[in-house]
Amino acid sequence: MKVVIFGAGGLLGRHLAEELVGHQVIALDRRGCDVGNFDQVLSQAGAGDWLVNCAAYTNVDQAERDEADAYRVNALGAENIAAAAQKLGKSFVHLSTDFVFDGAQDEPYDEFARPNPLSKYARSKWAGDELVARVGLDRGYIVRVQGLYGRGGKNFSSRLRQLILEGKSLKLDVERRVQPTWARSAARQIIKLMLEGQRGGGLYHVSCKGQTTWAGFARALAEILGAKPNWEEVSTRELAAPAPRPVNCLFEHSMLAMHGLDVMPEWQTALAEYAQEEAR
Repeated sequence: MKVVIFGAGGLLGRHLAEELVGHQVIALDRRGCDVGNFDQVLSQAGAGDWLVNCAAYTNVDQAERDEADAYRVNALGAENIAAAAQKLGKSFVHLSTDFVFDGAQDEPYDEFARPNPLSKYARSKWAGDELVARVGLDRGYIVRVQGLYGRGGKNFSSRLRQLILEGKSLKLDVERRVQPTWARSAARQIIKLMLEGQRGGGLYHVSCKGQTTWAGFARALAEILGAKPNWEEVSTRELAAPAPRPVNCLFEHSMLAMHGLDVMPEWQTALAEYAQEEAR
């Protein structure tokens, strides 16, 4: 495959590029291509058989004050990449998020659940999903991921290992139900979908299996590291984040299971493999 990755400077984009061994990869960070500019996207899109949109405005709280930029990247950028793929006859993958759901239901969300985004970030991502679907999924996939962490990541879950080792005083959410997902596991699953998935495309959920909270994730990580916990476990409300978060972020992998493509590990298994990678 020849794969153009937009947003390759981010956590998932970098891991995806690393996992595409034996394939030709063109990795574009935000300096390499402004996804909000269709002409720039189109000029890069011709080099690949596949276009993968990992570009995203991911600062959930900042998006409450910077809505226009969030929409430019998460909605317009998504539409531009899908439109370029359609124009040039390319296949594509658009990455989305669990935050499109409000978390109100008790059971995990499958691909047929109705989104109800709570924050401006979440609405911008949902808008991207809708615009991509309107362009058409006859040769494309929308892949929703959640709880990503991994080596070199700048988000809190990726920095948690170092914060624990340093004994930093933390406050961790003990309420929100999540599936912490190692970015490398997600990248491997996405590649399998690209290589073996249905030609007609569609919407897929990708996350590690099982469930925990971010406090539970930290406890498991501290045990692997042999570190003493030094944090306070608090409710979501006590964290007082500017943007609301869904209390239930769990995914059902109905589409992956339906097509016999689900290779996602349990979150504990992925965490142990991640810890080994970090230790090398």
